[in-house]
Amino acid sequence: MTVASSASVQAAGDGDALRRALDYPYAWPGACFAFHGGRAHVVQEREALRQGRTPVLAYGSNRAPQQLARKFGSLPERRAILVERCEITGFDVVHSAHVTSYGAIPAALYPHAGVTAVVAVTWLDAEQLRAMDLSERAGRNYGRVPLGGTVTLGDGSTSSAVQAYHTSHGALHVDARIVSHADVEARGRPRPGLRNVEVLTRVHRVVAPSTPFEDFVLELVRDENFRDRVTDRLKAGL
Repeated sequence: MTVASSASVQAAGDGDALRRALDYPYAWPGACFAFHGGRAHVVQEREALRQGRTPVLAYGSNRAPQQLARKFGSLPERRAILVERCEITGFDVVHSAHVTSYGAIPAALYPHAGVTAVVAVTWLDAEQLRAMDLSERAGRNYGRVPLGGTVTLGDGSTSSAVQAYHTSHGALHVDARIVSHADVEARGRPRPGLRNVEVLTRVHRVVAPSTPFEDFVLELVRDENFRDRVTDRLKAGL
């Protein structure tokens, strides 16, 4: 009975790990919301949730309630995070040339004239900003810097004070070109992009085609050395 129970627990854990890797960048409401109590809520006072906060672009999983719950847990309402739908012109969301600790190929921001990406801004207090930096492994995977452009916020106002995390690994090249992140909405892209799961599938074919795909993804999650080797391979392109 104990063995069967342990096997069931492991199977459930593997399933959770696979979903986390493959479902990136996770669902988001597509509109402004306040995150507290571990989930998204209707915004009551947008301006109050901006005051004294640092606006940080969220163009990948950081706009998703599921990921915010992992990073911040069940925040009290008084410390709610405003997640505000926004648009940025002159940038596209692409794929970073590295693998996350949970097995996804994460998003990256890339200058691209004529493209308007539909993303979000998170308004963070000082403690939340430190936690976000830690989660992004600031200094290793991403560096937080001023965006260097104007963001149009959900209420029609604009801001040039938004900061953004830029990948330290460079953008992933697929067939010798940078491809858009198809899980992130944008206008003006010159060609179709690829979703996270499609990129992982390509990585699997290049790196370990004889290993079952799910086993490959789980090895990315479990083995830091293997993950680092795959990251090194991604920098050479697919």
